[in-house]
Amino acid sequence: MRRSLATLTATAVLIPLAVTAMPGAASAATNTLTVHVYGRDGAKVKTKVSLVNLGNRYTYKLSAHKAYKLPKGTYVAAAEINSPDGTTVLGGRTVKVSGASSTVIDARKGKRFRLALNPAVTEEAGTLITARVCGGPNKLVEASAWSGGLYVIPNGSDNLRLAYSAQWSDTRSTETSTTTVAKYATLDTLVGLPKNFNKTVQRSSLVPVTTTLRARSAVDQYQEVSLSSRAGGCARDLPVASHGQGGAFKIPIHVPAGKWRFEAATMSELLVRDRTFAKGARYSQTFPVAGRGPTYDLPYTFGRSLIYMPEHMFADPGFDSGFPDSNGFHFATGVKTSTTLTKGGKTLKKQTISETFPSASFRYTMKSAGWYGLTVHAKREKTSYLAVPAGTFSYRTTARFRFYANPNPTKYEVAPVYLTRFAPTGLNLYNEAKPGSTTNVNLTLQRKKPHQEEVKLGSAPKVKTMTAWASYDNGKTWKKVGVTKSGSKWIAKVKNPGSGYVTLRAKVVDAKGNSSDITIYRAYKIG
Repeated sequence: MRRSLATLTATAVLIPLAVTAMPGAASAATNTLTVHVYGRDGAKVKTKVSLVNLGNRYTYKLSAHKAYKLPKGTYVAAAEINSPDGTTVLGGRTVKVSGASSTVIDARKGKRFRLALNPAVTEEAGTLITARVCGGPNKLVEASAWSGGLYVIPNGSDNLRLAYSAQWSDTRSTETSTTTVAKYATLDTLVGLPKNFNKTVQRSSLVPVTTTLRARSAVDQYQEVSLSSRAGGCARDLPVASHGQGGAFKIPIHVPAGKWRFEAATMSELLVRDRTFAKGARYSQTFPVAGRGPTYDLPYTFGRSLIYMPEHMFADPGFDSGFPDSNGFHFATGVKTSTTLTKGGKTLKKQTISETFPSASFRYTMKSAGWYGLTVHAKREKTSYLAVPAGTFSYRTTARFRFYANPNPTKYEVAPVYLTRFAPTGLNLYNEAKPGSTTNVNLTLQRKKPHQEEVKLGSAPKVKTMTAWASYDNGKTWKKVGVTKSGSKWIAKVKNPGSGYVTLRAKVVDAKGNSSDITIYRAYKIG
């Protein structure tokens, strides 16, 4: 079951918050609105009506057939009408509220909303259509229905928008199973609500995106990958396509050119990636889920304070942070972190955080300048709803930083260190390497400023050495591996054993002696 991003994080509100209007609500005493809603059988329908004031974008929820006091102005009213025969009707009206006003949304006037794909898919399970009625950019009602089950009441008002998407699944069946081999989807926004809408989408107009979801590395298995629109206006975040089969898969998903958001969600994690696809090109999107390690967070000074946010210790190597940015973002639950700060061999502070979303910062008031050591150990732990199965990949990570810091009331800057990201290549759909093979592990250096406007990133430290090791006994012993530089990254060549797991470590040192040492336990498996 797809989990909404809204369950994990709060996003910026672009329009005023919804206001629930109640009978007799305080407003202009003589201005009321009654919205009558009728079903396809002509009977009154007891349902909620969504409303937006086009002047100030305030939204309301009203009960049909009741008069509500509202400020004078122009509104868009919309309703979803579900019928006993399984059909769904969407309708909307523009209405001016002045005095005793009323309007009617009548499902009997609904026209079937038709979409088809050419060439049609093999063994089509049906066309899944999702449609949304908006008042300008404000989402009012949304419904999904299989082909033939969605109706729209025509209305040519310029204040109304209809955003819609459709998904087709191309399947192959045997006597024992049915397998989806491709997905196709479309998306568009219309001004007004159309009459007798009947459109055929050409496969050739869609952009193929080979989507890969690997397995056997997270605490729990991924349930699905889904796509939603990142277009503006009424289509914003409209769901478009999804696929999940309880394990690893690789499938082409064909979508129109434009801006899209991928989400891969489990009970414990959410990976999000924003992409832009151009017509005529081919793309791929992989959720590697091997080599999960620390990302984004680096220690920084804020005046005399030394600060570190131990939040993102198990991020997929393809994702930068736990916050929206150009590359996507990542959340993980069930993490315990232990942070220790030292100076001159003396421990200055220890702090342990164990909670669903580690959000407490590590802070220390520096007394003097010098070389500081910051060590962060992170481990996945059992939550109230999720255990950590034996053999979980990337179940433990460590980040060790050594850097020079000088307490200064006017100085706000990131420590002169990097984060090394590990991306093992050539693994199968289960993040396994062949016994006795050699795995190239891409090592990239990440250095980003925190979400603190005053803090400066500073110039990138000049790298002096990059060293890597592999362990085949969960970190008890280590073997140095060869590292070569290739463009902006390094490649570590790891010789794999005949079985078990591979633990990875890399240390980068700059010309002044600042360093960072990152370790990922059980980064991938031999299978």
